[in-house]
Amino acid sequence: MARIKVYLIISALVLFLAADTVKADSENSRECQVKAAFLYNFINFVDWPKEKQVDSNEPITVGIIGYEDFIKAFEPIKNKKIKNRSISIKYFAGYEKLKRSKDADDHQWNQKMEVLKTCHVLVFCTCNSERIENSSQIIKALKDSPVLTVGETKGFLESGGVINFLMEDEKVRFEINNAAAKQAKLNIRSKLLRLAKRVIEEDGAKGAKD
Repeated sequence: MARIKVYLIISALVLFLAADTVKADSENSRECQVKAAFLYNFINFVDWPKEKQVDSNEPITVGIIGYEDFIKAFEPIKNKKIKNRSISIKYFAGYEKLKRSKDADDHQWNQKMEVLKTCHVLVFCTCNSERIENSSQIIKALKDSPVLTVGETKGFLESGGVINFLMEDEKVRFEINNAAAKQAKLNIRSKLLRLAKRVIEEDGAKGAKD
């Protein structure tokens, strides 16, 4: 466990410090860079079902909703390969303002949800800006799809998100909803689960770790 933890931290720091093309001009920017580096490493410890691995030449798609500057945080890693696949970054402009109508057959909403389902990872990024109010609706629409949903707000796991970032003593930590991961047909390896601050399983939430 200690070796994996050191690996994650060192990998994140190397990617962060090597980001010559990304100039962090604010605390938010630096925080986003660190989270992007950790996210890159998380992908190594998550297995997607075969339906998401049809073509090994296809990139791993990371979608971003919310804070646009998070795209810049991926600059140092977007040309790197992971699991022998490249990374494609997509920003879904305006999706944080989507409103689902009361009509169950909301064509526009359903169409946009189908687009989000093509992602391997979907990040709800606030970086301390405004909360993404419709995140729970989007998560609900994706809950049975193999999409790794990642957020950074209180209650994200309880709304069905899979991984949530949190700051503790000025350090980036994370918590995992493994029940939601399993529902999405995602396998999060035990090595990553052991590093989480908190893990939610089917039978409830494990206590926070020191």
